[in-house]
Order: sequence, then structure tokens, then C-alpha cells
Amino acid sequence: MSEKTAVPGGEFECWVKVASEASGGKEQLVVEGWVFSREDDPIQAVRAIAYDQRWPGKYGFARPDVCLAFPALQQAQRCGFRISLPSLVPDAALQVEATTRGDWQTFFTSGSALGRRLNWWAYAVERARARINDSRQVPPDRYEGLEQGYICWIDQPANWGRVDTRFQILGWCFSQDGQPIDGIRAVIGSQNFGGRYGSERPDVAKFFGERPGTLKTGFEVEVEAQPGVTSYLRLEARQSDGEWREVFRKSLRVGRADGRSYQSWIRRYDSPGRRERLMMRRQIAQMKKLPRFAIVIAKGNSDSKQLARSVRSVRAQVYPHWKLRLNPESRVDQHIKTSEHGRIEDADFLVFLRAGELLAPTSLYLVAREVCAHPDVQVIYGDEDELGDDGRRVGPHFKPDWNWALLLENDYVSDSCIFRTELVKELGYQADLDSLDQYELLLRCAEKVRPQQIRHIPHVLYHRRPDADQRPSGDATSAVRDHLKRLGRDAEVVPREGGLRRVRYVCPKDPPTVSIIIPTRDMVHLLRPCLESMLDKTSYPRFEIVVVDNGSREPGALQYLGEVARDPRVRVLWRDEEFNYSRLTNCGVQNCDGEFVALVNNDVIAIHPDWLEELVAQALQPKVGAVGPRLLYPDGRIQQAGVILGAGVHGVAEVTHRGLARGERGYASRADVAQELSAVGAACLVVRRSIYLEAGGFDETNLKVGFNDIDFCLELRTRGYRIVYTPYAELFHLEHASRGWENTPSKNERFRQEIEYMKAKWKEQLRYDPFYNRNLSLDRELFTLAFPPRPDLSSL
Repeated sequence: MSEKTAVPGGEFECWVKVASEASGGKEQLVVEGWVFSREDDPIQAVRAIAYDQRWPGKYGFARPDVCLAFPALQQAQRCGFRISLPSLVPDAALQVEATTRGDWQTFFTSGSALGRRLNWWAYAVERARARINDSRQVPPDRYEGLEQGYICWIDQPANWGRVDTRFQILGWCFSQDGQPIDGIRAVIGSQNFGGRYGSERPDVAKFFGERPGTLKTGFEVEVEAQPGVTSYLRLEARQSDGEWREVFRKSLRVGRADGRSYQSWIRRYDSPGRRERLMMRRQIAQMKKLPRFAIVIAKGNSDSKQLARSVRSVRAQVYPHWKLRLNPESRVDQHIKTSEHGRIEDADFLVFLRAGELLAPTSLYLVAREVCAHPDVQVIYGDEDELGDDGRRVGPHFKPDWNWALLLENDYVSDSCIFRTELVKELGYQADLDSLDQYELLLRCAEKVRPQQIRHIPHVLYHRRPDADQRPSGDATSAVRDHLKRLGRDAEVVPREGGLRRVRYVCPKDPPTVSIIIPTRDMVHLLRPCLESMLDKTSYPRFEIVVVDNGSREPGALQYLGEVARDPRVRVLWRDEEFNYSRLTNCGVQNCDGEFVALVNNDVIAIHPDWLEELVAQALQPKVGAVGPRLLYPDGRIQQAGVILGAGVHGVAEVTHRGLARGERGYASRADVAQELSAVGAACLVVRRSIYLEAGGFDETNLKVGFNDIDFCLELRTRGYRIVYTPYAELFHLEHASRGWENTPSKNERFRQEIEYMKAKWKEQLRYDPFYNRNLSLDRELFTLAFPPRPDLSSL
């Protein structure tokens, strides 16, 4: 078994894995993981309590992964532990404790059968065997592969007891003798799963003192295990001699019904029972105004059985105040009562449903509740999923709140949209509602109403049919082109594969001047390729580069700065002072001439000549504050594609789609289309200079290094500006290459204070990111299911 917990409100932060392990022909229980005090008090020892006995463990193993995840705490560097004890009887109580100042405190409990124990003879034998094994055992010191001459660490899965049938193994591995590894694979039985090896892991190089062969040690392998059986997995590395050597092994069992699957999520959180439905009906009875719905079902190319399924889903609604209109060509048969036909003139809202697709039983109730909470709402949409061939719900699409930029390039709202009847009539759609193009209608609605009048309900309201007719991409492209023309936007709309589009805004013939601000110190090996890529590749006609030097000392760096300053497009500002990234950036902005500024790290390299055109064209659009590009690792994987608030181990913000292959589109194509977000990173960010100064620039006092970009973007949003991410500007980013990792006591303390400041200042914003979804995880991998969903704060 494998479990993970932390005592709520307790002193400790921890992760615990409990697993059975064969030793000496017998099975024993191994409790291992990591733990440290939130107050950064040193832990002296750990122990387990089971069978009314105490079992001491070993503490202090190095955990570089935890150190990186909690950089503000010194004790996180060596917080690993391991405890061995006899195997528990089913449901026997297990308690794990740690002592910091002489007092033992519990940080993990498991089981419920207090007082149960093995029979006295088996218990004595197991206890003696555990002591003998413990005395012979070399401390595992956390890593696998030591016997084969490798050091290997597994970052993911963090919990082997909760893997899907298909899962990824991520981590790093290198040979102790420095010999290069040229391949990685996983083996289950007779099946081999090839992986990718050699991605850069500067954290590993830093932790091991930059010893040879530790930088390009990252790997990823995708594995598929058979459900319902115990599998023996081996991870193997290959060196230049061509021989595969085992570096990691694990026995795992994938359950037939994965605890983190969508089916499990539905059972837990989206299957209202009799009590919940009764509560909904009571709330309906208490509503002061009961909105009336007209449901229009278009038959299309579906048969009568599919039509009947849709009608049954309408009849099953918890909310009773609706009328049904069928397509005039639909044959009314024994499945459909004619009494359900009705006129729609008196309805408050129109609901469109394709034959064969279903409304969730609570859909109209949730919409009615939203209307009561926001009486001026004009358009409402919800989340959706698909109906599989076997009738099961699959493929959930959990959407962001209103995102006009995203809608232009990808119809993420789709058919789960409900319109106020008066608005539809006002737009001239009184007649043939059955052939209505909802996408075009939604675009026209966006021209007439305020964004606050388009509401998103973060619940699955609609079940799509996978073989439903898809709108031709040409029609959608034309609809967007006409929409932008009506708004007076100068843009080219280009169709893309998969029903997507690109909106290419046109820069004016006389483009504004852009000042590229690059803080730096020494590290000419980073600065030179950065500046050369900007100077040689950038096709934008009017730009200058302002290098803000923070007291360089290396002769090579000083010489290069002197040389590059001879270029009329480059100026160097000298600031020999304590490192404060916010102040250096503000200094550059205050001393430049551009109408726009591009904030760029010195470890960023331009790839395409038109990168700056794309960013400036987006920044020129009405009410756009900051624009960020897609940043890539040197191997082409995505380093960031925007930022989600409230995510990451610190709960402030996390970049999206990290590690995704360049050709992949991400969750609902969101890595591959332009869209509005709450924040973008300042490794590369374009903003109008006047807006930057209006918002006060970066916070030099409270956010000297970390989170200044997130804080700045949130300041812009409070002033009504939009933050835009565009994938059509791409640059390489050597993450952490210039300022390094938060791995010293002073850096840790500064980082901790920055985290606390952000949480205090932006508490409400960090609780709810409108461009994410409460049903998606913040503490696991982004864009995976949340167990459980977070509270619905979208209506606040």
C-alpha cells in the first residue's frame, strides 16, 4: 500500500509511503519518505509505533527534490527517513512520530484496528528478524541503482499506489564513474518501453557540486501496465558498450478501477443522490424568480432513438420550468409526447441541444441558480464531456471563465451555451433557430454585452456525442473574420488543423519603438547568445537594447559589454549594487526611450525573427496590459506557456504545460493557441511603457527577486488590463541559469518572505484563477483532475 498525508495544522510537512517488502524470505513493512518542521526546527529522530511497540528509524537522508520544492527551509535538504518493522495485520494501527526539541509528535497515522497485533510467537520472530536486517542494512541514502554503479532518482510517480494503466516515469540518472548514458527504457515482463534521456537538470548538477556528467541527466518514459495484476517494473540504462543495466525496480499493481480516473471522479463528485436532489428541489421552491427555459433540439442526421435519448435527458431535469421544441422535420413517435411541444416566446433563456446529446440532470437547476445570483446575465455556458461507445462518460473538458481571445482561436465554449431569449431576438435570430450557428451567435453576443454578463458554471452540464457533426473550419474562420471586422480590428484569420485558427494582428506601418530591457551580471556565456539572437534575428524595425549591468567583475564580461555597446542599438546602464531584480528592471524602464518595453532575461534566446512583431501586435490591442510568449527548453520541450495562480508547491503560481513536447497542444489545445491568462512570466514580457509606470513597475521592496512578474500582472488586472499569452512568439529559456536556485539560507529566507507577502496581498486572487477550473488540480500536475474539486468561487 502507499499513502500520503500531513497532519492538518500540525508542525510538520511530510510525504509518507508505506509498502510491503520481501526481506530474508519474509515480508516486512517499510515506512519511508520525508518530513521536516514547518518552523525549520531540526528533527533529531523518527520512529513508528505499531503492535504497542516503538520501532526506531533512520533520518537525515538527502532529498534534493524536497529541497527544490521547499527552498525556503534549511531542514528540507536532508529530510528523508526510513523505518522497517514487521508486516502489519490488516487495518492494524500505525503511527509515525518525530522529535524536534525532545518531544515526540505524530505526523502520520494509518489503520484503525487499535490494539491488534500478531500472535506472540510470529511477533517475536518478526521483531528479531527486523533488528538483524536493520543491523546489516546499508542506509539506502535515498537513491536506486547504487549496486549497478548508478545514481537514479524518480520524481514521478510520487505515489506508485495511484498510477493509471498508462503513466509517465520522470526523473534523473547518471553513472557514478562519469561514463555517459545514451539510452533509457522501462521493462515490464517481455515489454520494453523506450524513453528519452538527456534533458538538462541544473538542480542535479548543483546538488552534486557540478561533477561531470550530472547536467544532462533527466529522463522520461511512458509506460503501460496491465490492470488488475501485479507487474514487476525495471528501469534500465544503456552505456556506450550497448549493455542495458538495471537502475531501478518496482513491484506495482494497477487497480481495475483507477482511483484517479474520470469514472472515479464522477462517482465521488458528480453523481447526486436522492438527498442532494431533494435539497435542490427545496432550493428551487425558495427561488424568488424562476427563469423559464425553452429547449430546442435539432435532429440533424440522427435517428429517432438518438432523439429520444435527448428528450429523456430533458425530462430527467431536476428543474421543472422548461418547454421543449423539436426540429419540425423530426417525427414525433411513441417515445415523445406531443404535449411536450411548446412555444418559446415566453421563455427567458434558450437552450440548444443536438439530437443524441444529453443535458446533465442538474443542468437547468445550476443555470437557474446562476441566473438568480446574477440577474443581468445574458449568456451562460458550462463544462462538458463525451459519451463513449459504451455509453460511459469520457473526455471531460473543464473550461476557463470567459476568455474572448481563446474563443477566437478555439471554440472552447462549444454547444454547452445558453442564451437569453431577448438578446437572441435583438440580434435578429427570431426565425430558423434549428439551423442556428451557435459559435457565430456567441461572437455576436460578445459584441453586444459586457464580459461580466457572460457567465461560466464550473460543472458538467452537457454530454456530447463523439460522432456529432463538426462545424467546417472555414465557417468558423469566416465567423471570426467578420466578427473582428465589425469590431474594427485589423487582423488576418488563418485556419489551422484540428478546427483551430490563428488571429494574426497587423502591426502599423509606423510601428512603435520597443526597448528591450536585459538585467545581467557577468555570465558572458549566457549574455552573448542572448544579445546576438536579439540583434541578428529580430526583424522588428524599431528597437533598442538596454543592458542593465549589476556590477560585473569578470574580465570577459566587461570586455564583451564594451564591445556590444558600440552597436548603436545597444546601451549599457551600470548599477553596482546588491542584486535586486525588480530595481534593475525598473531602472531600465525609467531610462529607456521606447513606447513599449520588452523585459527579457539574459538566459533567453530568440528563435524566430518575428517574435517581437507578434508580441507588440498583441500588446497594441485594446485593454491589453502584458503579453508573454511560449518559452522552450533547449531540447524543444515547453518550459512555460503562461501561468496559473494558486498552483505550485508554494501555492502562489506555476507555469503551465512544463515539459510538454513542442508539437503537442496540451490540455484542450491551450498550449497552442493565444488566450487571456491571469499572469505571464517576465523571462520575456512586453508591455506599454506608460502602463508599466502607471502600475508602479516591479515591487523593489517586497519582491526583490521572486514573484515580481506575478504581482505586476495582478496589478494590471486590478486596473482593468488584460494579460495575453501567445504561442506564436517562441524563445529558448535556460531556466534558473543566471540567478541560480534558492539554495542558501539567505535566499531561502528571502524566498519565504516573498511567498508570505504574495499570499497576504493577493489572498483572494490566489484562491481562484478565472482562467483555470476548480475541477482541475493545483497540487498535482496541472490540467489533471482535482480530488476533490475546490469550492466553487466563480460566483463571488
